[in-house]
Amino acid sequence: MLRRLLESALPWIKPANWPRKGGFKQSAEFIIWGVKGSLAKDRDLYLHGHFIASQPRKDRVHITRKPVEITQQLVQICPEGGTVLDPFTGSGSTGIAALREGRRFVGVELSSHYADVAEQRLHAELTREDFVLAGPEA
Repeated sequence: MLRRLLESALPWIKPANWPRKGGFKQSAEFIIWGVKGSLAKDRDLYLHGHFIASQPRKDRVHITRKPVEITQQLVQICPEGGTVLDPFTGSGSTGIAALREGRRFVGVELSSHYADVAEQRLHAELTREDFVLAGPEA
């Protein structure tokens, strides 16, 4: 089980990072990914095992916003036309990447504020006919 988890963790190295008094710099995060079933070995796909990029600074709307350029590479593990799930959607970077790469997207966000931010960003990316937004049941 632990071996499988470690195989599903990719490091994201952040060159521009914040020092932490009395401790290590927070210069990396780990991306945990998974697939339903097994990887399709017949796909001609070779992805990086690590990523190096700083967090976006321009138009930053979430403290942990991820670079869309990284998430676009990550969602390629999902077959074209497949569905990407982000259980911590935040401002919607993974959703934008999934849609740009021809994947469907399901995002879960507990904060209504960030769910609204993600919705606005997705609207800016696509037209209304391209996706359906679903909210919590009343």
